[in-house]
Order: sequence, then C-alpha cells, then structure tokens
Amino acid sequence: MSTSPDLSAAQLSLRLAVSSLEKDVAQLGWDKTPSLFALVYTQSIFPQLEAEMEPTQAKQLQAALSENPLHLTAVLQDHLPPSDLMDTLGHLVFGEDVAGVAVSMERFLVSPQADSEAPTDPSEREKFLLSHPSRQDVRIVAGATRDGNTWCASRARAEDSDEMVAQGEKIVPELLEVLKAMLVSDAELAELASEPDNTEASPAD
Repeated sequence: MSTSPDLSAAQLSLRLAVSSLEKDVAQLGWDKTPSLFALVYTQSIFPQLEAEMEPTQAKQLQAALSENPLHLTAVLQDHLPPSDLMDTLGHLVFGEDVAGVAVSMERFLVSPQADSEAPTDPSEREKFLLSHPSRQDVRIVAGATRDGNTWCASRARAEDSDEMVAQGEKIVPELLEVLKAMLVSDAELAELASEPDNTEASPAD
C-alpha cells in the first residue's frame, strides 16, 4: 500500500481502512458470501470502541487518531446474496453520518481462451467456467468515500498471503461507481425515506 507524502489525509485513511478490512476478512477464510461495511470516522465512535478494547489497543487507536483525525473504522452492515450483489447494492443508500462504504466479495477469473470457449447457455457456461483448469479464485475488498476517493485490495486463493495482496484505485470500476452512488446527502435520504413504499433508504447501524 502506498503511503506517499502526496496523499491527502482522506486518501490515506481510506487506503488504510480497506487494507485493514481485507486482512480481517482474510482471517475468516474463503467461500464466504459478500459483506457490506459502513466506513465511519473513528473519532465519532471512539468511546464505544474504547469500551470494547484492551487498554493497549485503545492507546494504539488513539495514537492513530492523533496522527490522522480522518481515520476510518469499518462497521459490518450485512451479508449479501452473491447472485444479485450489484442489484442489491443499487437499492441501498447511506446519509452523511457515514463517510464511505466498502464491500468484500469473492469472484473467480478464467483465461480469455476459456471465456471464449464457454457455452452460451448460462447454466452450462457457469459449470464449464467453474471447473476449468485456468480458474483462479480471488477476494476483493473495495471501498469508496463520499469525497470521491476509492481503493481496492485483491487477494488470490492460490497466493493467500498478506504480501501478495494487489491494491489499486480502480480494480473493480463498475462496483466502485455503485458504491459511490450509495452515499447521498441527508436531504436526499429524507426525500427517499418519505416516498411511498420506498425501500431504498437504509441507514447505517
């Protein structure tokens, strides 16, 4: 992960949050459903976090806050269905008490040749690709904040170590655009919540 002095405090906070979240998720192992996290400013929930931490951990977190007041903490919101993940995310929004959102998800990649050789029938195509020798399982953690910053971390099952995690701003551009769209103003959130039969407004826990 880059810690260039040219990074703003907000950019560094997101990168640190995504990197830390990726390591936490990795400890849970593979074959998990996607998970949604709200990214909140640690300062706003520090008393709650401090009460749940060992004194040494609390001191370390306080030091991190002193170094960067924009430090972010990921708060688990829900486990999501993998089959219609993008559609599910497209129906969720968060107000201004949430600085950003992040998603952890597992995907598989195959070679271009395998993709071109796969059957067109959706069911048969999935079976073909899942069993193909070139298949590579990856876990992606992607995050975005309402100031427009994005960051992603990707880990392959075949190279499952912290040293082999790839990171960058645009690893999953389509997902990042969906995440950014989930972050609305409080006025927009109130308007959505007031609409009849509207199920899109989802406040953070």
